Amino acid sequence: MNQSITISDVYQELKTIEQNMVTHKDLDALIDTVEIINNPKTMESIHKSDMDIKEGRVKVISSVDDLLSEL
Repeated sequence: MNQSITISDVYQELKTIEQNMVTHKDLDALIDTVEIINNPKTMESIHKSDMDIKEGRVKVISSVDDLLSEL
């Protein structure tokens, strides 16, 4: 038995493939994440920042002037 394939079938299959593809943007984000995770100094800084936030050592910056006053 011959089974015919229509253009619509091909189009639907291509759309399915496209939905499952990893994009260049996704790969860039993954590479950035791996680089951060593999940098001990960066991870230590992130951990210290998390602790500062949890312990309330934060300042509210609501304007450029507030930001500049911290420099």
